[in-house]
Amino acid sequence: MNRKNTILKSTLLATSVVTISAVTNVTVHADDMASKTQSQNTPEKQIAKKQDNNNQQLSALKQQQSNSENEAAKQNADKLTELQENNAEKIKILDQQLQNQKQVTQQTANDQLAAKTNTVRQSEQAQAVAENDAYQSQVTAQTKANDQAIANQQQANDQELADATKHIVTPEQKQSQIDSATKDTQQALDQAKSDHDATANKLNDQLTNDLKQNAQQEQAAKNNLKQPNQADNQKQLDDAQNAVNNAQGKANDAQNALTNAKNTLSANQSALTQAQDAQKDHVVNTINLPAGYIDAWKEYVNTKEKNDWLVTESTYPDLFKKLETLDKEALKNNVYHTDLAAAKVPVTLNANGTLSRDDIIKATRFAVSLLNPIREAIGVTPYKITNASIDVAQDVANEYRKDNWNTWEHAHDNDALDHVANKWNIDLVGESWTGDVAFGQVKWTPNNGDTGFVHNYNNLTLNDLYQGIYSSILSLLFKDADQGYGHATDILGVRAANSDLPLAGDNLGVSFEYGKGMKAGGQTNVGGFHFNSISDASSKNVQRLVKEGYVVDAADPNSKVNQAGYRDEIAIPDQDLQKQIIELQAKVNENQSQVDQLTKTANTASQTLNDAKTKLANLQKSITDAENNYQQQLAAINTKYSNQATKLKAEHDAKIKAENDAYQAKVNQLNSDLQTKINAIKAQPENTDQLKAQLDQRLAQVKQDGQHKLDQLKQAHETRLQKIHQDAEDTLAAYKANLDKDAQAKIAKAQADHDASVKVLNDNYTQLKNQLDAQQAKLVSDDEAQYNALATKFNSELAALKDRVLPKPADHQTAQNKQVVAGNTDTVALDNSGKTTIVLPRVTSDINGEKPESVKFLPQTGNEKNSFAIIALGAFTAMFGMNLVSRKRKF
Repeated sequence: MNRKNTILKSTLLATSVVTISAVTNVTVHADDMASKTQSQNTPEKQIAKKQDNNNQQLSALKQQQSNSENEAAKQNADKLTELQENNAEKIKILDQQLQNQKQVTQQTANDQLAAKTNTVRQSEQAQAVAENDAYQSQVTAQTKANDQAIANQQQANDQELADATKHIVTPEQKQSQIDSATKDTQQALDQAKSDHDATANKLNDQLTNDLKQNAQQEQAAKNNLKQPNQADNQKQLDDAQNAVNNAQGKANDAQNALTNAKNTLSANQSALTQAQDAQKDHVVNTINLPAGYIDAWKEYVNTKEKNDWLVTESTYPDLFKKLETLDKEALKNNVYHTDLAAAKVPVTLNANGTLSRDDIIKATRFAVSLLNPIREAIGVTPYKITNASIDVAQDVANEYRKDNWNTWEHAHDNDALDHVANKWNIDLVGESWTGDVAFGQVKWTPNNGDTGFVHNYNNLTLNDLYQGIYSSILSLLFKDADQGYGHATDILGVRAANSDLPLAGDNLGVSFEYGKGMKAGGQTNVGGFHFNSISDASSKNVQRLVKEGYVVDAADPNSKVNQAGYRDEIAIPDQDLQKQIIELQAKVNENQSQVDQLTKTANTASQTLNDAKTKLANLQKSITDAENNYQQQLAAINTKYSNQATKLKAEHDAKIKAENDAYQAKVNQLNSDLQTKINAIKAQPENTDQLKAQLDQRLAQVKQDGQHKLDQLKQAHETRLQKIHQDAEDTLAAYKANLDKDAQAKIAKAQADHDASVKVLNDNYTQLKNQLDAQQAKLVSDDEAQYNALATKFNSELAALKDRVLPKPADHQTAQNKQVVAGNTDTVALDNSGKTTIVLPRVTSDINGEKPESVKFLPQTGNEKNSFAIIALGAFTAMFGMNLVSRKRKF
């Protein structure tokens, strides 16, 4: 069989070689013919002829491969069928062998059980015969004994009848005997009652004395215990707790002071690094003021009405017009200059859309560097930056986000400002706010619902933050006419003049926040800058109000804002970088010394606190242990003497019960004996007939007792016979169970051997099938590779023929069109699908070359001229960050 397959395979391979050779020869011949007749045939005919020849040769090869594959598949099927038939015959033999083994095993077990059954039954029969013999002997003996007892009783009866006159008693004699017996019994009962009462009283007295002595011993044991002094212990605990509280307060104060000092140090170190970096590539951004601007605000300070804080066309018409004119000139003369050093510093917003504390410090420093020169020129005290003003600004931003507040649409979140003011124990938190369009990236996103402009705050730098603050300050100062210059009077600090209100405006903090997904004015992710200010206890306005009798929370030394560390100042950058670096280095050195000293103070306070806590804990443990020990001893005493009392009562109750039971038993016995005597007296015969009836009853009882004994012998005999039979049955059942277990084990082994043999046959079949399937698959794969190689060769030859006989097409290019929008070729690109993509560059200037306006968002909708600017460039609050408080005068 294997030799036949080998010969067939060799034949197929030889055939394949011949076919390939034939195809190759034909191909070469066809190419030669095409070359010779190229001048006579058209290129198209040459190519068609070549293609037809290729197809014929490929078809022939495919048919040859199909025939050889089919023949191989048939031979494989024959091999598998033959092996399967052989396996089936072997499995049939294995099945018969298994069946024979099962039958032999079962028959052997049956034979063994039959032999065992015969032996057990013989033993059972022998035991039963012996039991029957023993029983018959017992019956014979008992019958003889019964007959003798009857004869004896009959003889006794005859003797009593012969002496009848001695046993007959008259009724009068019976009554006399009963009366005598009754009297004797009553005397015995009376004596028993007297003895019982005496014993019970003695037991009760003994219990009373024992319980009294037990209680005295218990009280003496308790008196010997030393009870802790609760009042003294509580005083010690109170003193120790007060010491802990005092130490905790000092430790908290020291730690807060250290934390704030570290914050100040970190902020000044950051400013120093920033100034040193900026010195390498120095850029200065300032607010350039037109001539007359400072004088205009000085005029306002000198002429403003009491408690006034606005400049409107109706209240200050000349000054208002002058400021409007100056605003236009100022907007033309102020442009933000890119700070390359700041552009290298990343700014990453917190998860809630707010700035980090470090970035708030940087933002505030930049804002103050722009505003303080103007304030000083006007004559207003310049802004200071403190840890408190930075933390207040951060708290405000967090509160806005916590409330999910949309300032673009709802103005200031006064509840948030009040909440922060209460937290810091100050009168109010001032705020000026501008919507942002210069800090974040603003892109036009079509098909985004009703909001086309989307703000993006990722991948921003400190330069972006500075640009946003610069743009916001320009809006607050020079685009504030329609708001009565309320924002300008706030950040310039001119409100405080001629005012008896505790106005914020001394210490500044600048923060930023935006709402993710928040929409307003056709924009998404809207947010803005908060210019938050607080009063300073040392400012002229606050000191004046205090002198005049007003209660100003910001001047209270116990307010949080005035605590150590919070009131520490953070250095403000100077435009002279070298001077600024020197001053900042001095500040850093001073801050480091302060941190070192406060660290020692905090460590000392912490150690004092730990010592106080340890002392308190030890005292609490000592007092608790003493109290627990006292309670444990007290509980032990209570338990001991309570158990003793319980034991005394139980012993007493047991003795009383025993005495009662004994007394009752004696009474019952006396009464029973009396009744027995009376019955015996009454049973005495009064004549010969009664005597004979009694004697006959005695004889009948003797006969009944003898029969009862015979019945007992029979019952015991039957029980023993039943046990002999049951023992035989149990022996056979146990023997059969062991036989069945052995037989099942042998059958299971035979079945396992049978299954293993069948598995070997099946595995052989599966192995052969897998081997033949692999050979068939390889044959098909080889044929396919041969076919593909020939097809590839033909395709290559056909391509070469086309290149040789067909003319090359002329070079040409397709013109590409490019669409533009609004004349700007940088905003639109046309892709291959014909779709356009609008790319809006970062907004850097408006149509006049100026920075876009960022603080206007009024409720009016009728002004079409300004509507696009409002939608595209942001919103601005209608409030001015001024929360007024009532006058509080001390009387």
